[in-house]
Formats: sequence, structure tokens, C-alpha cells
Amino acid sequence: MPPPPVPTISTLSALLAGCASLSTTAALHAHLLKSSRLFRPVFLANCLAAAYCRLGAAPSAVAVLRHAPEPNIFSRNILLGAMLKSRDLLSARRLFDEMPDRDAVAYNSMMSGYIDGGRNNEALSLVWTMLEAGVRPSGFTFSIILSAVRVARHGVQVHAAAVRHCFAHQNSVVGNALINMYRRVGLLEYAVQVFWSMNGHDIVSWNSVMSVYRDDGQRRQVFECFRMIRSHGLFFDECSLSTVLSACIDAEDSSKGDQLLTHCVKMGLLRNSLICSAVIGLLCASDRLADAVYLFKGMATWDSETCNAMISGYARNGLMEQALGLFTMALQNGILPTGFTFASALRWSSCFGLVEQGTQIHALIFKLGLEDDLIIATALVDMYCKLASLKHAKKIFSRVSFKDLVLWNTMIIGLSHNGRGKEALQVFRQMLKCNIQPDRITLSGVLSACSFEGLVNEGIKMVSLFEDKYHIVPGVEHYTCVVDMLSRAGMLGEAVDFVESKLQKCIVAALSNVLEASLIKRDFRMAELIAEKMTKLKPRSSLPYVVLAQSYGARCKWESMARMWRSMEDQGSKEVQECSWICTKNRIHVFTSEQILHHGKEATYAG
Repeated sequence: MPPPPVPTISTLSALLAGCASLSTTAALHAHLLKSSRLFRPVFLANCLAAAYCRLGAAPSAVAVLRHAPEPNIFSRNILLGAMLKSRDLLSARRLFDEMPDRDAVAYNSMMSGYIDGGRNNEALSLVWTMLEAGVRPSGFTFSIILSAVRVARHGVQVHAAAVRHCFAHQNSVVGNALINMYRRVGLLEYAVQVFWSMNGHDIVSWNSVMSVYRDDGQRRQVFECFRMIRSHGLFFDECSLSTVLSACIDAEDSSKGDQLLTHCVKMGLLRNSLICSAVIGLLCASDRLADAVYLFKGMATWDSETCNAMISGYARNGLMEQALGLFTMALQNGILPTGFTFASALRWSSCFGLVEQGTQIHALIFKLGLEDDLIIATALVDMYCKLASLKHAKKIFSRVSFKDLVLWNTMIIGLSHNGRGKEALQVFRQMLKCNIQPDRITLSGVLSACSFEGLVNEGIKMVSLFEDKYHIVPGVEHYTCVVDMLSRAGMLGEAVDFVESKLQKCIVAALSNVLEASLIKRDFRMAELIAEKMTKLKPRSSLPYVVLAQSYGARCKWESMARMWRSMEDQGSKEVQECSWICTKNRIHVFTSEQILHHGKEATYAG
């Protein structure tokens, strides 16, 4: 009987490529060892290691390739990828540095490893090393590194490199990554420019630019892009619809939201969890909670997307008992809420001042072992800061081993808003020592800290530092902080001059802050000057009339006071009603001053 045919190298490599289980791969591994063919040629060892990596057994891949007698560039790249999948960054970097020749694949793998480990700065440094070494990047190189960009200056530099290598306009993957990067760093105009400069758009491109327009509040542009998708021969997907639906939230005209909802019902699209969750979010935000609950309860099956949307909807409307109840029900059915769900519930707890409900959610997070999740930890720090429980906020903050920029910013702003400006500045300096690059939000937090502590000179220096060293150009929100800082320090004249030189586009709103400070400092002469300026700039604003009337009344200038009230009526301006709320028995009750009933006033004023 003739011996069975010996499988060829191509047959064995095809078998390894088709392995769907670790047991099958291990059996082939044993066969190769037994037949002494594992490293003859090294190509089979590469295929075996690649199979182990694909099936999640990276340590086995490392073990295979460490014994390869004559590894080639493919062997080293596979070994590098296996080490990175095992999260052994130190060994991976050592191997990377020892490689005799490094191609784009090796650089891409190392950069991905750094980004997955939260070490974005090392990834950015590596891409410049790659370009200096003359290694030609691929489109994948730019899509990887753009995901690591958190500072606008770095993003512009990477964009320039992509243009030089002809990837920015021709490659849709790189173009989409650029749009998302500019959206992330807040340069929305740049994101739009990238989109319109691309040679071709896929559905991901359209979805990305619609998200940019939505974030910028340009709802009309979102709807226009949605209409243009079909005219370009494309079909919108679930992401397109969910983006447009979210753009309808808080829109002045609710008809578009209703039209989209009708379309979703007619086309049977509510079976898609992403679209259904977007519809639930729209209904909850449009004071149609009952409709959202009806839709949610009528679904055949629930998943994390829809449960998360409903939990967030309950929390948004202050129904924390129902939100926590759905939390529990979802867990009992094996549906685990995501970090974004917890973050949403915690955010609304802090907004409504619901201390008990917030701590209950924290207890649930602790039970599930999710305190180390960065998104959840950030939401917890934010909640406790807003509830003035800084002890808990600092405790959670200190426990997080890897702190990203968002968490640092949350802690800085939380301390600032609680009057702990010096502590906030200490945290900022600590952040810089950790090589975390600040952004525009950091500058706002630092300026608030300087404002609360009366550190005017320090605040002005910070503006220059951010502009010169970090290339962050101050915006309206930062100049407003400077105005607040000057006003708190009693430098009212300087504050008015600063407003007139830097904040012409929103001069009335900025002057309102100085006006408020003038009243607190009891500088009525300055208050009158500012109020008179405001009446000329924006006659329909009620604030300056009210301030002038009260100022005249305090000095018994009755005719002037009456003139102010008449002027206010003539301009059609109405005094803005302020409101308060209180939570009792898990229900939020909102009331204004006109609605307050003084119970027992008859007894109080009798006689």
C-alpha cells in the first residue's frame, strides 16, 4: 500500500488560514513539530503564529516565533503584533528597536499598541520618527495616528503630512479620519473643509460631516446633507438616520422629527436597535416620555442600545426611580448598561441635585466592578464635584491609574467651581508633569480657578502660555472668563475695556457679567453706565432696564425709575422669570416666584 501523500506547503498554509478553533490549530502545530517542518520554511511558522493571533492566543504565537532560527520581516511583524495583543508594550518596543529593517506595518503595529495603551504622545512621536527615517506611510498609518490626536496643533501637522503623501483628498479612509479628528479637537470648520475637498465621499464621510454640523448646531445643514446622500447615488444607513434624529432634538421646528419618525415606522426601521434608541432619545427630549415608554415596551426584544436610551430618557426627565428600576431589570436579563448609560444617569443626578440617587448608581457601579472604567470614573468625579462632595471626587480621581485629558479637565473644573482655585491649579501642574497636553477646556478651567482666587496676573499669564506654548488661541469662552476674573477683582473699568476690545460679537452678554459684578461691589455709578450702554446695544433686553430702575429706586429717583419701566414696556421687553426645582419622592417639581403660595400667610399677617 503506497504511503499517504505529504501535504504541500500551500496546503498546510491554507489549512492554517482556515483554522476556526484553537484545538484545530494546536493539532496542526503538533503535526508540524512531529514532521520537523515547522521552520522549513519559516513561512509555515509565520502562518501558524498568524492563526494563533487571529484566534486570540497571542502568547502561543510569541512562543512559536521566538524559536524561529531565521526570522524574516514578516516573522518579526507577526511577533510584534502578538506581543502587543498580549499588552507587553515593553518587550514589543524592545523587539521593534532591534528589528534590522522596519516597514510601515511594523510602525503601524507599534503605534496601534501605544494608542491602545493610552500612550498617545509616544504614538505621535513615533510617526515623526517614521517619516524622518524615510519609511513611506500608508493610508492606515494616518487613520491610526489621527485617532490619537487630542490637540489641534498636532492634528494640523498630521494633516499636512497626509497632504504631502497624497492621502488627504484621494483616500476616503484618511479623509474620514481627518473629519473625525477635527471634530474631536473642536475645529469644526476645518472638518467641513476637509469633507468638501475630498475627491469622493462614501456613506461614512456623509455621516461624519452630518455629525459635525449637528455638533455645531447647524441643523439645516444636517438635513441638507441627508437629502444629498440619495442624490449622490448612496443609501443612508442606521448611523445616518440616528444622526439626523439626534439633530431634531431641541429643534425649533419639530415637524422634521415627526416626518423622520413616520418614515421609520412606515419602513419598519424601528426593529434596528440603533435607530430605535435614537427615536427614544428624540421622544424623551421632546417631552413625549409616554410615547417613548410605549415604543420601548412594545419592542419584541431589548438590547443594550435601547435599554441605555430609555434609562437615559428616564434620568433626563428626573425619574430616577424608574431609571434605577430599568437598570436592575436589564441586569437581570443579562443586558449590561454601558459606560455611557451610567455617565448619562450620573450627569442628570448631579444636574437635579439628586444625591441619594447618584450614590445608589455609584453603589451599583461598585457592585459590577466598573469603577475602573474611564468614562464611568470621569462621570463619578463630575457628579460628586457638582454635588460639592469633593472628598469622594478626589478619592475616585486618585484611584484611576491612567487619567486621560477629559478626567484631568473634569477635576480641574470641579475644583474651580467649588471655590478651590489653588487646588485646581495644583492639579493642572500635576497634569503637565504627566505629559498630558492641555486643550481649550483646560484653559477654561484654569481661568475659572484664577478668577475664584483673584489671581488676575496669573490668569493673564495662562492665556499667553496656552497661546505661545500650546498654540491654543483663546475663544469667546476664555475671554469671558478673563472678564469675570477682572470683575471679581473689582477692576470694573478694565473689564469694560476688555469687553469692548475682545468681545464685540457678544458684547451684551459679556457686559451683563460686568453689570452683575458692579451690583455686587455696590458700584452703582458703573452699573448705570454699563446698563445705559446695554440699552443702546440691545434695547429689547430686560436686564439693563431692571437694573437701572432698581438703582434709581434705591436713591429715591422715582421719576427716573418710572421712565425706565415705561421704556422697557415700549421696547416690548419682558422681565425673565427664574425658576427653581426640588425633588421629593423621586419626583421633580419646578416652580417660579409667581407660583409660590405662602401657606399660613393669613396667620402670619393677621392683626
